[in-house]
Amino acid sequence: MASLSLAEQYTLRGLTGRIVGEVLADAYGIPSLGVVTNKSFICASLTGAVEAAFLAGKGGLARVATAVTEKPADAKGAARALAGANTVMLAYGGEADGETNYALTKAFLKEAAAADLDADIFFHVRIWAPGFVKKAVVEDEQIAAFLKERALGAFGFDLERGVFIFHAVEVTEDGEVVSEPILETPLSVEHADLLRRSL
Repeated sequence: MASLSLAEQYTLRGLTGRIVGEVLADAYGIPSLGVVTNKSFICASLTGAVEAAFLAGKGGLARVATAVTEKPADAKGAARALAGANTVMLAYGGEADGETNYALTKAFLKEAAAADLDADIFFHVRIWAPGFVKKAVVEDEQIAAFLKERALGAFGFDLERGVFIFHAVEVTEDGEVVSEPILETPLSVEHADLLRRSL
């Protein structure tokens, strides 16, 4: 398995952020976007690309907000900072390991639930694919109840077919997390190659 240089990591996040931001602006049609992420150069490049593409898709006439959580204790302030955003994207990944990203994900969802954050939630692939959403729902009833009341989304990918796949996600009354593919977006050859080599 090849690894990516830091410069290639930036390019990968720029390409990914462009697609995600455009889809959130156009297909999802949301009016304002908040992004919560961790403190890393790679996540910063993704966040900037998502927000720039989202704003471009809205003709510059939309609101974006960013919050950073370096540790779970930062989650309360992040939830407060993103109040007013129609949709909040959880964009943990990049340089952090799975354990760290899950702790940040769960902490943010817990604080969002406690604050009754009036926002829908969209999950980055590095949160969605490892099952962090399902794990948080099983472990915490308050998070499960909060997510049941929100429109949820996520994205993943199929490298064999060269597409990003966007999903509508729902937490059912029984506490199951279910998803349905709603949109596919093709990847460029460069994007697919970088993504493949990053795994």
